[in-house]
Amino acid sequence: MSADRDFDVVVIGAGLGGLECAFILASEGKKVVVLEQNSQLGGSLQVFSRNKRLFDTGVHYLGGLAPGQNLHRYFSYFGIMDKLKLHRMDPDGFDRISFDGDPTDYPIAQGYENFVQQLLPHFPREERALRRYIADIRDTCDRFPLYYLRYAEHNELEDPALLINARDHIASLTQDVKLRAVLGGNNVLHGGRGDRTPFYMHALVLNTYIESAWRCVDGGVAIAKHLAQQARAQGATILNRKRVVALETDGKGACRAHFGW
Repeated sequence: MSADRDFDVVVIGAGLGGLECAFILASEGKKVVVLEQNSQLGGSLQVFSRNKRLFDTGVHYLGGLAPGQNLHRYFSYFGIMDKLKLHRMDPDGFDRISFDGDPTDYPIAQGYENFVQQLLPHFPREERALRRYIADIRDTCDRFPLYYLRYAEHNELEDPALLINARDHIASLTQDVKLRAVLGGNNVLHGGRGDRTPFYMHALVLNTYIESAWRCVDGGVAIAKHLAQQARAQGATILNRKRVVALETDGKGACRAHFGW
C-alpha cells in the first residue's frame, strides 16, 4: 500500500471471520484494514430482496443466542448482541425433516429433553437411542473447550474417537432406518457427507440450534453491519469494492496490496 495508507494487518474479505478478526486486532491496538471485493459486506451473511421481501443467502437462522450460550457470549464480546432484532423459532420444531412419500414431518426441537419428547411419538420404541444421541452430542461438544469459551492446551482433534463419521455413529445408536435419516437430516446445514463428515462436526452444528434457534428479523446482513460498525469504532478501516489481485511480500509479510476488477 502507499505510504499514507500503511497498516499493521491486511484482512482480505469482510465476511464474519474477517470482520471479527478486524475487531479483535484493532481493539488490541493494531492498525487494520479490511478489503472486500463486493459492494455488500458479510460474505455468507449477505441478503437480497424480491418484491420487498428479504432473503438470506447463507445464514438463515442462528443458534446458541440465549443468555449464557456460546454465540450469545461471542456476540456480547463484539458488542452487537443488544443491537440485533431476533425472533425465536418454534421451540417444538425449529426444523422439520420430511421425506418423499411420507406425509409426516419429523420435528427437530429446541431443548434436550424437548428434542426427545417431540420425536418420541414418532419412534416410541427408540427412547434409549434418542437419549444416547443427545448424550453423545453433548459429550462431543464438551470435548471442544473453545466451543464453550474454555481454555485448554490439548488438541481435541487428536482424539481418535472423534474421527468416526456421522453416518456410522448414528447407525450405531439405532436399527431404525427412518430414525437414522431423521437424526442425520440436518447435515445439509453444513454440506455434510454421511460417509466423510465426522460426527463431531455434526454435533457442534446441531447442538447450537438444539440449545436455542433464532432468526435475524433484518436478515443476517445485520450481523455484518453492526460488526463492521464495532470494528470501525475500534479504529479498523473497512473498504468495499476492493478486489485484491496480488500481494507483494518483503520476506517478513505482505507489504503492498494490488487491486483489480
